[in-house]
Formats: sequence, C-alpha cells, structure tokens
Amino acid sequence: MYDLRLVKTATDADTARRLAREALWLRQLDTVETLKGQVPELIDQGTDAKGWPYIVLKIQPGTGETRAFTGGHAKFLASLGKARFRATDFEVTGKCQWLQRSLPAGVPLLEDAYYDCEKALLYWTGPYVLSQGDFAPWNIRTFGSQLFVFDWGQAYADASPLDDVLHYLMVQRRLKTVPLLRKAMTRAHDFALGAYPEWTWRPKVIGALTLVYLLGVVLHRGAQRADPLVDAYWRLIEKRTAWMPG
Repeated sequence: MYDLRLVKTATDADTARRLAREALWLRQLDTVETLKGQVPELIDQGTDAKGWPYIVLKIQPGTGETRAFTGGHAKFLASLGKARFRATDFEVTGKCQWLQRSLPAGVPLLEDAYYDCEKALLYWTGPYVLSQGDFAPWNIRTFGSQLFVFDWGQAYADASPLDDVLHYLMVQRRLKTVPLLRKAMTRAHDFALGAYPEWTWRPKVIGALTLVYLLGVVLHRGAQRADPLVDAYWRLIEKRTAWMPG
C-alpha cells in the first residue's frame, strides 16, 4: 500500500479557520498511538503566493465507505475519546458554554430545549471527549481492518461522548421520525456502555445527550429551517416529549 499527499488550501476566512483547526488537532492526534495510521499526518503548513494558508497531509487511499456503524467505528471513537478526555459536569463543559453563546434570541423552542439539557444533566458527572465534528461515511474509508478518518476541520473538545455516534447514525439519512431516533439512541447507549463502562448510562442521560447533539447541529448550521438537516432535527426537538425519558 502506498501513501498519498493531499493539499488543502483556504479560499476564504471560514476555510482558513477550518484548516488551522485541522492542523491543530492533527498535531495532537499524531501523539496518540492507538490512532496511528487512522488519521491524516500533517507534513507541511504554510501560505501560498496569494496569501492563503494551506496544509499538506499524508493519507491512506482506503478502499471505500460503509454506511453501517460497525465494531471498527466503535473502537475508533473509543480511542479518540481517550485522546482528549475529562470527567466533569455538563454545565462547565465547552459544549455547554458554546450552546449558551449560540442560542438565538427570541426562539423559545431552542431556549427551552437547552434548559431541558441542563436540567436533565444537572446531577450527572460523565466523560466529555474530543469529537471529530463530522463523523460520517463520506469522511471515512476502510483500510485493512481499520478505519481512516478524514477532515478534522470541525473537531472540538469537551463534546458529549455520544455526539459522533449519533451523527454517524443520523446525518446520512436525516432521521426525523421518533422510532428511528429511538433506534439510534439504543445504538448510542450500547456504545457508551462498551466504551465508558465505569459511568452510569441511565435512559434519562442518553435522552439528554441526544438532545444536546440535536441542538448542537441546529445551532452550528445557523438554525435555518431551509436547511433540510436543520428542519429534520428541529422537528425532533419539537417532539422531544415523545422520546426523552423522564
């Protein structure tokens, strides 16, 4: 198997920020032995003749993507979670603080959903981890028995440990019905039990962290219901009394 080089160059301020974020996280992930050969290697970073930043990555070619959430996906996310990990309360995490800052004024549904997250997780201390940010089939290739995961420009720390699992299960199909959401929650629950067995994963906690995920995606994409994914997740937030335990 041979290595490939990938050059990514920014074309505006937003992509420049993403490249900087990707470079930052790839440097840190390079020190994680359990992820060796599963994430791009940053081999150069600079500015082109037009003044735009660029990065050069060494990548594995891979053999294709799969839509199923397999044991390989669970193993990768468990290793990633240990790369940047802390046990704490939801209210002091970066994810919670970002949600607070991102809530648009005058949208009671989203404000109420945030407070439901905060209330349900008030007395629960758990693991908060590094998220890839867009853990989806189109950013993942198989490489032998392992995964190779691209595109770290949206990675962030202090994430819910269910964010990447739920995203993988839901984003590819834009799940918007309660029965399908419950199936995704069951799979995320199974992942949590296997990856973090030392914590208590009550149904109420799984429900609250699912709402954290949905709300996070809606806010990240500007809460614009013209976006099909935002509209699908918005409807699930509206129906949360039907699927959130307790």
